[in-house]
Amino acid sequence: MLSEIFNIEKILGACDRFLYFLKINFFFLVSNIPVLLFFLFVGISQVRACFPLFLVCAVWAGPALCGVFFAMNRVLHKTDTTAWKDYKAGYLDAWGRKMGVAALQLLLVWIFWTNTEFFSVQMPILPLAILFGILFAGAVILTPDLYLLASRYEMKIRDIFKGAFCLCITRPVITLGNTAMLAVVLMLLEIQAGTFILFIASIYGFMVVFMNQRVLRAIEEGH
Repeated sequence: MLSEIFNIEKILGACDRFLYFLKINFFFLVSNIPVLLFFLFVGISQVRACFPLFLVCAVWAGPALCGVFFAMNRVLHKTDTTAWKDYKAGYLDAWGRKMGVAALQLLLVWIFWTNTEFFSVQMPILPLAILFGILFAGAVILTPDLYLLASRYEMKIRDIFKGAFCLCITRPVITLGNTAMLAVVLMLLEIQAGTFILFIASIYGFMVVFMNQRVLRAIEEGH
């Protein structure tokens, strides 16, 4: 009898966690309605042709990603709260600063990508094309570190970028893991977007927070 009750509790706990991940992913999608509208009316194949417009739509993804990271951190620390409460706290707390981080990052992405294309096509200069290509990749790779810090600490925008850059350089294994997770997410969306879009933000957020928790704990203990 006790074993049956224990099994039922485990099943209910698994169902609760499943619903929690589903809700967090739903909140993330709702927060990114501008991107979804871009994909609906412009098309994902037109991202490169309409890159500035896509980046403007993607600005809201910054606070949304902070909401996901904040919620997944609560999951790892077994904090018993609701999905909406966790996501709302991570999304709305210092919302302006998180939007500022996203706007600055996407501005850098646009500048580096524009220069990469210019020195690759309009005025072919291979060293400059490679340089700006590396800078473009670096601006994208910084994404998880930027929003992990923004979701967890009270820092100025400048300090968030400095911290993310330091983490990216001094923790190459974790940086590689973060990049690999992003590549897997994009691959899954390409293979079966309709299925994986229901959970992809929650799974990505959980894995990133899980891989970086030791580093963040070390930062906190150092202070």
